[in-house]
Amino acid sequence: MGIPASKTCACHNIGRCQSREAGRLFLWFPVPHTLKKVVPCLKQASLEFELMQERPGLSVACKSGQAQEVARHLAQLLAPRELKETQVLFVRGAVQPQLQDFSDIASLQRFIMVSQSDWLVDMLASDRFTSHFQPIVSIQDTSQIYGYESLLRGLDEQGNLVMPGVVFEQATEAGLLPQLDRAARLSTIAQAHEHRLKGRIFINFTPTALYDPVSCLRSTVDAIDKAGISHDQVVFEVVESDNPQDLDHLKTILNYYREAGFAVALDDLGSGYSGLNLLHQLRPDFIKLDMELIRDVHLDPYKASITEKLLEIAQKLDVQTVAEGIECVEELHWLQERGANFAQGYLIAKPSAVPTQTTPRFAPQAVALEPSPLGALQVQHQSESERIVAAVTQRIRQSLDLNEILQTTADEVRQLFDVDRVVIYRFDSDWSGLVAVESLAAGNPSILGFHVMDTCFQTTHAAYYQQGNTRAIENIETAGLKSCHVDLLKSLKIRANLIVPILHKEQLWGLLIAHQGTHPRQWQQSEVNLFYQLASQAAIAIQQSELYHQLQSANQELRRLASVDGLTQVANRRCFDARLSAEWQRLTREQAPLSLILCDIDSFKLYNDTCGHLAGDDALRQVATAIAQACKRPSDLAARYGGEEFAVILPNTNAEGAIAVVNAIQASIAALRLPHPRGQTGDLITLSFGIATVVPTSQLSFETLIALADQGLYQAKAQGKNCMVQMSYSEIM
Repeated sequence: MGIPASKTCACHNIGRCQSREAGRLFLWFPVPHTLKKVVPCLKQASLEFELMQERPGLSVACKSGQAQEVARHLAQLLAPRELKETQVLFVRGAVQPQLQDFSDIASLQRFIMVSQSDWLVDMLASDRFTSHFQPIVSIQDTSQIYGYESLLRGLDEQGNLVMPGVVFEQATEAGLLPQLDRAARLSTIAQAHEHRLKGRIFINFTPTALYDPVSCLRSTVDAIDKAGISHDQVVFEVVESDNPQDLDHLKTILNYYREAGFAVALDDLGSGYSGLNLLHQLRPDFIKLDMELIRDVHLDPYKASITEKLLEIAQKLDVQTVAEGIECVEELHWLQERGANFAQGYLIAKPSAVPTQTTPRFAPQAVALEPSPLGALQVQHQSESERIVAAVTQRIRQSLDLNEILQTTADEVRQLFDVDRVVIYRFDSDWSGLVAVESLAAGNPSILGFHVMDTCFQTTHAAYYQQGNTRAIENIETAGLKSCHVDLLKSLKIRANLIVPILHKEQLWGLLIAHQGTHPRQWQQSEVNLFYQLASQAAIAIQQSELYHQLQSANQELRRLASVDGLTQVANRRCFDARLSAEWQRLTREQAPLSLILCDIDSFKLYNDTCGHLAGDDALRQVATAIAQACKRPSDLAARYGGEEFAVILPNTNAEGAIAVVNAIQASIAALRLPHPRGQTGDLITLSFGIATVVPTSQLSFETLIALADQGLYQAKAQGKNCMVQMSYSEIM
């Protein structure tokens, strides 16, 4: 099922993306000025190139991987408009481009994006994809599986899952959606055939990824026929949120599907811009209500009103409805009462590599005028179960503390089922694990922090729980467990247990476990279902907490980047201005000295002209590091002031202290022994320094201190460079 490097259709063609091989890179520039900027860069890199005669451009002979390296250098060198308007073509091998190659010409901006997508190109070229399947069930009897939605998953070189959001985002940026869309369809068909799926198979497709349906979909139809899958078993889903700009083109695609005997679904209805218009124009066999519309539909009157009308319209048009993203029984019951046809979501089952064959039954709510005592008890228990789920869900949305959320889950579960112990067990990467959370009834031994090393777990039980399966043991002595396992459970006062997986990002994160210690226990299906729901809520909590911490880290990194010079990694000008202003105000109150050093690299333009800008950048980085290392106190700040000029803020430092810092910087620079071929002070890079020290007052400003140090730097340059000049306030009055 590999993808041929055909030139006939974009969804087949990945040849243009494989720029890591040896070949020739052709570049056509919008203006001669761009060419003049690029040529020195190529010379500096000692790359062989030829200029073109007919228009500003050149071709570069590239060894393996060099085309991508050139692209990265040009991305730093050229302005955004130049990147967009420069055209590029990469031809593998030592051949000149042929007529059919010119269809692969793209902007340099696009080429760079593709070159940064090596992992995705490799994934496409080697067909490293698999499909996970999520059941779609009858909404009135959720134990009846109607079909499955196929969801694409990428695989890295080690066979680990790559989350679909990352894959699709990169494919969109790199212009690889046609290839990815085709791979998704073929993967679904192959996996459906392997698992001998019964019922409908729902396959997503991206309208913008298809050019001509006859050409683009021929391989898909052929694969379906070869697998022996009936056409009426397949439903192709078009995502409404994709915002198809060419509606006529989309109609052509859907007509092709229908004429071939396939059904059509409009996916994510309610998430896009023109749902009702698309419903009218496309007339699908199914509509799938977006999960954001379903989420808390029983609590939100706006969502409720919109969803009711959509269901009413679908019923009148005889269109089947699938409610996606159902996560709690209240949502399910609300949809059952209003006539939705099918249900899909974590409440029913999560997507899994091996299609789930059994799903829990959540019967529609029955209202009896005079319920029997037993019925009243069942209703009460159901109500209590729903209260627990609602309470945990509410806590999840109110707190971002993962430990608090998990502890709440364990405590509530133990109280609801009146068990002796509830634990949340978390796996490590080697499939050992730890009892991370515990809720314990009085009189039972604690196992919090209990570490288990089971090297066989990955081969014996991991796949079972990874597929979302549960395990209920009524009596450990009659469950067929190994004697050593039984002895361990007895020592922990465990006679019966219920184990439900916690799946995070579709990977087995841990287990939610209930322990009964005093006697065996027959677990009811309603209890198992509730356990499953709570484990799903725990998974949501884990993801929510993780996203929050990722956001916090990202914000911290953004704050850091906002104050750091990208090239030299010392403070930038913005940070310098803010710090100097703050220190000026503080030391005005304290009446303590503030010193400032301004320095720059002597004859740096000559250095750049001789050695090239890449060497110049490297010299700036080394000089900046040396200056920063001379700042010994946390309050001192080294910053890039601009170009080759640097500044050092020294709070609570007199003139003698500032001179000592300059001496330290000079010693560090001398130790670097950076050669300067055209240096005017010798054959090594040197710096000139201006020093200023004042005691801040309300009558002055920090601009006064900058002016003093700048004057000192000017005089140092005039005195022959590679020296320091100290200025006082009286000298500029």
